[in-house]
Amino acid sequence: MMIKREWQQLWHSRSTLIGLILIALIPAIYCLLYLSSMWNAYGEMDRIPVAIVNQDQSQHYHGKNIAIGQQLTAKLKRSDSLDYHVTTAKKAATGIRNGRYDMVVTIPKHFSSDATTLLTASPHRLHIRYTVDSGRNFVVSKMTSGAAKAIQEKVSKQVSTMYVSILLTALSHVKQGMANAATGSGQVTAGLTKLTGGLQTITDGANSLRQGMVASNKASSETLGGISRIANGLTGLHTGAANLNQGSSRLTAGLSTSVQQLKQLHQQRQTASDIASPVVADTTDVAKVPNNGTGMAPMFIAIGLFVGGIGLGTMFDAYLPKARPKSAFIWWLSKFSIIGVLGVLQGGLLFLTLNWGNHLLPVSQIKLLSMLLLGSLTFLSVIFCLRIVLGGFGTWLITILLVLQLSASSGVYPVELTSGYAQVINPYLPMTYLIDGLRQAISLNGSIVADVSILAGMMGVLNGLIILKYRSDLRRDVFKLVDFSTFSQVLMLVY
Repeated sequence: MMIKREWQQLWHSRSTLIGLILIALIPAIYCLLYLSSMWNAYGEMDRIPVAIVNQDQSQHYHGKNIAIGQQLTAKLKRSDSLDYHVTTAKKAATGIRNGRYDMVVTIPKHFSSDATTLLTASPHRLHIRYTVDSGRNFVVSKMTSGAAKAIQEKVSKQVSTMYVSILLTALSHVKQGMANAATGSGQVTAGLTKLTGGLQTITDGANSLRQGMVASNKASSETLGGISRIANGLTGLHTGAANLNQGSSRLTAGLSTSVQQLKQLHQQRQTASDIASPVVADTTDVAKVPNNGTGMAPMFIAIGLFVGGIGLGTMFDAYLPKARPKSAFIWWLSKFSIIGVLGVLQGGLLFLTLNWGNHLLPVSQIKLLSMLLLGSLTFLSVIFCLRIVLGGFGTWLITILLVLQLSASSGVYPVELTSGYAQVINPYLPMTYLIDGLRQAISLNGSIVADVSILAGMMGVLNGLIILKYRSDLRRDVFKLVDFSTFSQVLMLVY
């Protein structure tokens, strides 16, 4: 019987029934909005803006035009790994500071020139410079570091391929030089053989001539024969000497060529290492974050303040007055004098915890405290405005607003990697500006004027809506039947 009456009462109280159904929908809405906003963040990296500054000057080397910087820039522009923009060094430096670019890739002036030195006695490795800003978004700095490594490997492969080609060409020249030396060596051998034969012929001719001189009756024929053999020997001697000189020259030239080619192939251990890893990455972090906690602090600080605001909104009734209000402003002032103190207390305690408990080291303590206090008061204004103006539906909407801010305020991933709806609502969420202001205070040391102005404007509008709600209820005289002499006692019993 009791079960039946519970359901009957719930059915007749449609507002309560609808409220319970809406609360039951919160986990589904949370997963739908939060997960869908970053469902494929790593698949959307082509939206991350990266500046390319190409200062490289081309070089002529071994009959080829070496322009590695120009080739790398063209390849990156065609790549869809990141959103690359070719720009000047000045524009890139400004862009990385104001958040227009998440990384700057700089190709130095002597990039191609250094690439031609790896086979010399004084090799220079190629240095490519990366500039990131982990203070603006810790997660995206880790994502771009992977892309930077891929660029480094791509250039290293290109340079190593070039030097393998040069080495093979050099070895080919050595092979030709050794072949020429072998030919020259053969000619030397042939020349020596002919020289030996010529000397033998001269010796025989001289013996015949001497015998002819002794035997006078045979002098004429013997002498002529000896002279002829002496002439043939001299001719052979001359030919052999010529072959010897030619072979010796070719042998010397061939060996000299091989030596010159081998001199280019320095075999130091450092040279081998440079050819294997010719490119060095020089990374500069504009606002280096010392650890993961510091990088993620802005997001979790904002969540903590909003959740704390929900708790205060649940415990403190900012609508029912303790006496009949004389004006809407006095009504508002009576309530928000307490809410303001609670907000300042919440922000101040969080400031002390961050410094003493978490040992957070912000670049500006004053900016950090200012953003904590302003964020706390703004979130309290949001929460109480929704509860007072919209009632039960506003209470439910507070949770939905938390989910929206978690998914679309760029706390974890940059807005470029989130879904379309998240990019649309991002500029209208108070947590967006609180997180940005906290990043400026903790790591970037930039201006918080814009963030403070927007949050203060939101807080003014929200409290203005609360005052209008109070004024509307005063005009309708909603408290005309209330006995405020016993009203406070009734509230004590209720709460």
